[in-house]
Amino acid sequence: MTDSLKRVKVFFDFFNTVLDEDYSESLCAAVVDEQKGYYALDNIPFFVESYSYKDVVYAIPEDGRLLVQDLIEESGHSTLQIISFKSDRISAVQKHLQTLGCSWEGSHLPNYFSVDVPAQVKYGPIKSYLKRQEKQEVLAYREACLAH
Repeated sequence: MTDSLKRVKVFFDFFNTVLDEDYSESLCAAVVDEQKGYYALDNIPFFVESYSYKDVVYAIPEDGRLLVQDLIEESGHSTLQIISFKSDRISAVQKHLQTLGCSWEGSHLPNYFSVDVPAQVKYGPIKSYLKRQEKQEVLAYREACLAH
């Protein structure tokens, strides 16, 4: 997103299958068209499925928050959500994913983080790496939004 765009928080209300509870997740977003209610997601979702970094969403004001209603335009990015079972390996996994062209954001939960796979990055090597790590019981991952 361009730095000159106004930033806001948008909210997703949903049942969180990871935490097994009703949940509200907020994401930073850049205002694309405030009159139309269009906002571009400016960080990686931790629990929300079917949305990715830079996707354009439609949100309406509700109870003092901008509540996401729909996806307007896909960015082509994919979102992976990962939990590590070996805390001493998290840093190595994150660094390796970066060498493959990904970025990541850490969550408020220990050993849990989200990964952004940009549209131009090949997904095959990432999936192969994660499958190997999963087989070695280092982590589990979910393809929360797969655009590749």
